[in-house]
Amino acid sequence: MNLLTEPVFRIQTTAGVMKMSLPGLLAALGTDMVESLPGLQRHQEDAFHIFLCYLAGAVLARADIQDPVQSEAFWRDGLRQLAGRDDDCAWMLVVEDVMQPAFMQAPMINKADWTAFKPKADTSDALDVLQTAKNHDVKSRRVHEDSPERWAYALISLQTMTGLMGRGNYGIARMNSGTGSRVCVGLRYDEALGRRWQRETHKLLDYRAELLMNPWPYRPDGLVLLWLLPWDLQTALPLAKLDPFFIEIARAVRLILSNGRIQALGAGTAGNRIAAKEQKGIVGDPWTPLIDDGKEKKTWTVMAPFFSPQRLRNLLFEKEGFLAAAMQRPDSDRATQACWVQAAVLAPGGMGKTDGFHEAMIRIPARAAVRLFGGGAARERLAELSGLGLNDAAAMQNKVLKPALYAWLEAGPEQIDWDKREVSAWVEQTARSFATVWHTIYFDWLWNSVDQADTDAARLSWLQTLERHARQTLADAIARFPARTGRYYRSRVRANNVFFGCLYKTFPELKEIADAGRHTIADAIYP
Repeated sequence: MNLLTEPVFRIQTTAGVMKMSLPGLLAALGTDMVESLPGLQRHQEDAFHIFLCYLAGAVLARADIQDPVQSEAFWRDGLRQLAGRDDDCAWMLVVEDVMQPAFMQAPMINKADWTAFKPKADTSDALDVLQTAKNHDVKSRRVHEDSPERWAYALISLQTMTGLMGRGNYGIARMNSGTGSRVCVGLRYDEALGRRWQRETHKLLDYRAELLMNPWPYRPDGLVLLWLLPWDLQTALPLAKLDPFFIEIARAVRLILSNGRIQALGAGTAGNRIAAKEQKGIVGDPWTPLIDDGKEKKTWTVMAPFFSPQRLRNLLFEKEGFLAAAMQRPDSDRATQACWVQAAVLAPGGMGKTDGFHEAMIRIPARAAVRLFGGGAARERLAELSGLGLNDAAAMQNKVLKPALYAWLEAGPEQIDWDKREVSAWVEQTARSFATVWHTIYFDWLWNSVDQADTDAARLSWLQTLERHARQTLADAIARFPARTGRYYRSRVRANNVFFGCLYKTFPELKEIADAGRHTIADAIYP
């Protein structure tokens, strides 16, 4: 199970499914022949992509080469030189001698430390970020195929993306504390896996110069493969010993063969493998956005409401303390091209659990990209309009729709009781459905407004869209929700009256349009 020489990874190409070694996969990405990786699960994709970028970037930097399009032999030699050993232990999934490294598995300093290792997982998915099983509606230990490919993916996912999972099971350095999350944000163009890998490896190499300057402590000849050094389960590595493209390991694990099958063993550690707690996750990872609240900077920990339109808007325009990830910067020669901003995270849930895997993809058409990435007044106007749109949506939901829903559910009272728990549950559920609708169209409206010089006109079209969806949401609720039969008519009339009363009070510009429409109809009937 030598990743450098054996065809471990399945690759979907136009010619069908092929199996390749790790160097073969890197070469195939360079020729853009990889359509997909059938064995890779969605929550593992970002971890594996970043792993391949860091790996290729480290090899190319040491060879003083910028072009990631290289042969399989080049990558094999480069990976061996990166490990700096006479053998391939660092690239083998199972190495019997625990005093030697194995792929993503640190060796022991003392053979006696091996007694601390206990059975951890009998299948690759049980070794993976364990808490994903429930949140993905997937049973743990569902994989019975003893596939080296699956174990390789699981090791990379665990060692480079995991957070704190109780005493002795610490998280990675590229997140803000053990209960943080590693969010991955980047710009995507209409490209296949290979093109993306080539482009982001190029960007990573360009970014390297920044990471080798103050205040970063990295060394150009520092350690890349952190599983090469023996680990006494106590000592943490300082950032000053590392390469900017270091590939970390968070846990002390070893794969062994038991009755002809791979099994994972693990041991608790005294702390994190990297001594970077004070960094709050800021270690120069170009896929990670930052938050600056005026008191301190830290990496963004994504929690509920996850990738809401407001969060994504703040990320795009760097508002409310958000600082964009380096991989969000457009390529210098493609700043006016259509693109997507992609964000993904396995969100923390506390106490060793997660709130599930979340992702978002925002399409940015070319005409919007010019303004978004061009800076200046055009960008600020778009940022201002985006903020107004969010405020209007919140007002439509909370000041117009919700009062009407309460009026309906409380059977048309003279005064609404806002504290009825059973009613509030129905109202909140419906408000969420309304939010889901406008969330899906918010950015489309924003980008369609870039050519409108009149901000009020652009905003008015958004208000009319919100009103239409709010009215439909109310109508659906009236048809679906329970009602008092004897007060059905009163409840319905009262709910609609509350809706339009709140609507025109909150948005007087909509009342002007409605009044103008009524005058037009009256003039047509009574000329």
